[in-house]
Amino acid sequence: MNDLRLSGKRARILADHLLSVPRTIYQRRSLEAALGMFLDLGRKTALHRASTVSASALSRFLNAYTWDTRACWDSLQHTQWESLLLAARRKRRPRLHLCVDLTSIPKTGQKLPAVRVQGGVHGIHLVVLYAVYGTLKFPVGYRVYRGRGTPTPVRLALDLLATVLQPIRRRFDVCVLADSGFESATFLQGVRDEGFEFVVGVRSNRRTDHSGRVTVSDCEHGSWLSLHNWPWEVVTLARFDRGDRTFFSVSPERENVGGRSNPSSRNPSISSG
Repeated sequence: MNDLRLSGKRARILADHLLSVPRTIYQRRSLEAALGMFLDLGRKTALHRASTVSASALSRFLNAYTWDTRACWDSLQHTQWESLLLAARRKRRPRLHLCVDLTSIPKTGQKLPAVRVQGGVHGIHLVVLYAVYGTLKFPVGYRVYRGRGTPTPVRLALDLLATVLQPIRRRFDVCVLADSGFESATFLQGVRDEGFEFVVGVRSNRRTDHSGRVTVSDCEHGSWLSLHNWPWEVVTLARFDRGDRTFFSVSPERENVGGRSNPSSRNPSISSG
């Protein structure tokens, strides 16, 4: 592995597994060059910067050759989940955050596959799921959003959450984090069905079911709310300021936390602002 400079036994084992997937020595050389380029954070990722193979050879490997990319992805995911379990050894029911994000990669080409305009960005749009535990943070899956008439970002995110392995579910308290693009009742219900907690951003004008036309922006930080079109548990509102903007998020409220009574009987505190 002349082009790879890896530290750590597990990283070297993973690299060996990945490099065992291509069937020919030429493909293995190209994969090794690609790994070395992608893992070098101090070098701009461009095919002509690969140090052991030509840009044309690397391009053919990535775009034309047939090789088992599924096996590489499975090896990577297995190593990532194992790293989480290893980091949580001797911890009592640790908390794992799974973050959902819709990421847009701008592209200028008109004939590239899966290129669409979303949120004013012409490019490829990915729903990404990544895990955060202590100092560990890495993507564990993604889906390509292909536009109208295909599965929505919410559906794609729920599909990703369904892939979380049972050992992870048993070992961790899992909390899903997402921005207001995933505030729909369909997403909250799907997260609830998976047995996960959530902290999800909501729009300031998201309606509640409290008397009068009350939106989340009318309520104070820490209020218990009944969201409109959300028939399940009461949620807790968080408000936080970033510059001249105020953002809002909701999370499930447990009964009798800290000796408090059932929150379903409590009205939201209306903000004077």
